[in-house]
Amino acid sequence: MPVSFVKADSLLALDIGTVNTRASLFDVVDARYRYLGSGEAPSTANAPYHDLSEGVHRAIERLQQTTGRVLLDEDAKLIVPARQDGSGVDLVVSTVSAGAPLKVIVVGLLTDISLESASNLLSTTYAHILEQIHLGDRRTLQDRLNLILQANADLIVVAGGTEGGAERAVMQMLEAVGLACLLSHEERRPYILYVGNSTIQDQVKNAIGSLGNLVLSSNIRPTLEIENLEGAKLDLMSAYRQIRNTHLPGFYEVDQISNGGAITPAFGWERVVRMLSKAYDQRKGVMGVDIGAAATIIAAGLGGNSTVGVFPQFGLANPTLRNLEQISITDLSYWLPFDLSPKDITNVLLTKQTYPASLPMNEEELAIELALGRLMLQYSLREMRKRLKDFGGGELPILPPLEPIIAAGSILTRAPCWSQAALLLLDGLQPTRITTLVLDQHHIVASLGAAAAVNPVLAVQAMDFGTLLNLASVIAPLGQARPGTVVLKAKLAYEDGRQEKIEFRYGSLYRIPLPFGQSLQMHLQPLHGFDLGMGGGGIGGKVRLAGSALGVIVDTRGRPLPRIRDARRRQEWLRKNIAVLENR
Repeated sequence: MPVSFVKADSLLALDIGTVNTRASLFDVVDARYRYLGSGEAPSTANAPYHDLSEGVHRAIERLQQTTGRVLLDEDAKLIVPARQDGSGVDLVVSTVSAGAPLKVIVVGLLTDISLESASNLLSTTYAHILEQIHLGDRRTLQDRLNLILQANADLIVVAGGTEGGAERAVMQMLEAVGLACLLSHEERRPYILYVGNSTIQDQVKNAIGSLGNLVLSSNIRPTLEIENLEGAKLDLMSAYRQIRNTHLPGFYEVDQISNGGAITPAFGWERVVRMLSKAYDQRKGVMGVDIGAAATIIAAGLGGNSTVGVFPQFGLANPTLRNLEQISITDLSYWLPFDLSPKDITNVLLTKQTYPASLPMNEEELAIELALGRLMLQYSLREMRKRLKDFGGGELPILPPLEPIIAAGSILTRAPCWSQAALLLLDGLQPTRITTLVLDQHHIVASLGAAAAVNPVLAVQAMDFGTLLNLASVIAPLGQARPGTVVLKAKLAYEDGRQEKIEFRYGSLYRIPLPFGQSLQMHLQPLHGFDLGMGGGGIGGKVRLAGSALGVIVDTRGRPLPRIRDARRRQEWLRKNIAVLENR
């Protein structure tokens, strides 16, 4: 009998999104933590329930049906901690993205320093910046006061001043904030997160501490050259939690059963990516992407350092921001393999905007949704370009070397076939060199990030045992050549002794089937200076790849992908790409 070296605590993970609420169960099996199953129900943050807890209750009921584990008592309340008879769970963690993005006003000194850093901080959570107030905006005190009062913001972020730097200017900018809090009803006063010059925190506290919910944090711009968001991210998460407790019915109950540790999915994703970046090849980064209804999340880590971006404006259907009304029909049409009128496309988008849980009813609607997923990734990457460049990337869309890329979102996990999910990621992210596409098929990565705070062993072990789907190994050499030119040669050695030689021509997509449980050694030799990440242009080597849902995908279409202006040629190119991955 195997000996368990882990503390046998069962864990329930709740993930409450705009469209779906999921309850996932983890426990020790054969001396290691395993994912046991999930229950899913429609989220109930919006009408007619306006209460998160109803969706949570239904998801737990379905989890009980799936696993056979009794989790609710006779009064339909969650059993915590677990009982001697095995019913209930020991721990609960939760991630919540349901609800409208936080409405935020940013106050700072200079647009390209303090306000830029404050915007970067807010991009790590679900927030929508309503207005920016700064020294150069030419507003009077009365104008600033009216702006704050009319905005009805949830949060005001105040930045400015390097350590030991500006004092009087920061206090001057706070004057309108203090007056607005004084004139507002106590229940409607915004939370204030101060992330500026920490040497004047006592002055800030004396000036506005009694007028609102003030949180003093570390300076996000301690010098002109250095931006440090880490400490402020924790305080922003705390402020987010407090605001949700007040304004999102049912959140308080969820937070309480999670021991006050409810976090955003983005916070969980960043924690997982940071952890994996320490375990994988230190020369490569790790990326996680989640294409959700409320927002698209991109997290990246390298050697224990991490960054995350949350983009509500690029969610697949954010009903609060009505973001799909801003989508460029021209950009979206580019990724459709057939002609559709702008009116037909707009109708599909508006339906999705109004009913985020709606599913595609035909081939045309599916193609629009997949094209929309590509755009959301591309738009989000543009917003991340500066931070990704710090991780070793070139000018976007040239990504830094990554291993692996973990992806989540119902648009991927519920795609009719895995080839459609893979092609969406290839076109949306345009990965380079050699990497692995991994699919979070059970939507648990963010939950594992939440679990890592209370049980790091569980987070590591649950990810090891087939919980994530190995979608495909990707080989995408960097370089430019004329279409049809041989840019990569490969010798393939299979486990059964078979050997094969293949040449790959520029401008094409290839798929080499490699089922689960098998592996393949490839001796790769790039030509014409193409770079595989093996030491420079033209340098090749051996790589062993594991079996996956789609096997090995070789993408020699170029980076960035070519822009094909002729509609007929482009549509033929798109149809050919999907046909290759489907082995048609």
